[in-house]
Amino acid sequence: MSWNWLGWLLWIAAIAFLVYVIHYIRVKQLMLIAKTHQRFEKGLFFRYVVLVVIALAWLGFMGYATWFRPVSYADSSAVTIKTTYTALQLSSSGNDYYYVRVNHSNAGNHGVVSYTYQTQDGNYTTSAYFSSLADGNNVLPATAMDLPWNKKKLNQTDTQTGHAFVATMTVRYKNTLMNGIGIRANHIAIQYNLIRIPSDDMEIQK
Repeated sequence: MSWNWLGWLLWIAAIAFLVYVIHYIRVKQLMLIAKTHQRFEKGLFFRYVVLVVIALAWLGFMGYATWFRPVSYADSSAVTIKTTYTALQLSSSGNDYYYVRVNHSNAGNHGVVSYTYQTQDGNYTTSAYFSSLADGNNVLPATAMDLPWNKKKLNQTDTQTGHAFVATMTVRYKNTLMNGIGIRANHIAIQYNLIRIPSDDMEIQK
């Protein structure tokens, strides 16, 4: 069973507590005005402050755990990593053959938005934000170095495929208590594609 149920429960409780605090303050203020015809009472004010601080701290912690808590992709206690290696297949465009089509926004006038390539399983298009293209001497480009690649396996695959393959790394959050609090357990943290081609002559721009 996933620990995510705990995260959902804590989110619901945090929102319910904030609603309760708002309702409590409103009711107490109305009672204060009705009984004393005053809008401020020192003891109540400090009680309000404590309740609001608790509610906001609770929501802040949940927001941090869900969206902002950094997790190292190399931390084996928090994530699992699976990398697949697939040889690229040649595609044709007129008399030209290529491994990768580099797709630009607005018909090539702007930056790269995606890559399209073919393997024995079919054609794939992947976002440039979660991909890197290696077409030089280095198998691993600078844009992908922060991920925990198996460099030995990359080099072996590079040799075996004639420098034409795609390595897809899938990093998934483990089913741990902290990941569950952040509603991350068993979810994919990142799926990244490293596309390797022999040279830039084997790509076309669109």
